[in-house]
Amino acid sequence: MLPQIMIYYSNYELSYIAGFFDGEGSFSIKNGCVRMSIPQTNEEVLNNIRNFVEAGNICKVSKRKSHWKDCWLYYITNQKDVYRFLMNIKGKIIVKKEAIEKNLPAIKEKIIENKKNKTYRFKRLSTLIKLRNKGLSYRDIGKCTGLDCGHIRRIVLGLP
Repeated sequence: MLPQIMIYYSNYELSYIAGFFDGEGSFSIKNGCVRMSIPQTNEEVLNNIRNFVEAGNICKVSKRKSHWKDCWLYYITNQKDVYRFLMNIKGKIIVKKEAIEKNLPAIKEKIIENKKNKTYRFKRLSTLIKLRNKGLSYRDIGKCTGLDCGHIRRIVLGLP
């Protein structure tokens, strides 16, 4: 079960952020990963939003034309933070409401799946380390687990 990750924002500030996101922002799902972003020429507004939400980053966007104003992009890519953000604003938006409500269950499912995968990777790592500590070679561990010995070595040594 997904842990409760809601943060209760003040209604006034949350309504402002929801409206701002509804008009200026976007969210996308690509390769199973969710990202939300808000572009803006006023960096201070984005800093205030980021400080209020306590998640995400801001980066400067390069100008495509010399006469354009400077622009910044506030974005959240951490799946739990995107989910929390969308859950908190979903009752206060109009334009993106249907798309967000349609995708929230899939985002929640992805968070749960990621948690399971992380647990599996940790169990696999601890199993490989135990076998290595028993004195088995990487090749022998590979025979036992069906994994490539070079891959096992990289996992055990923490190499990329």
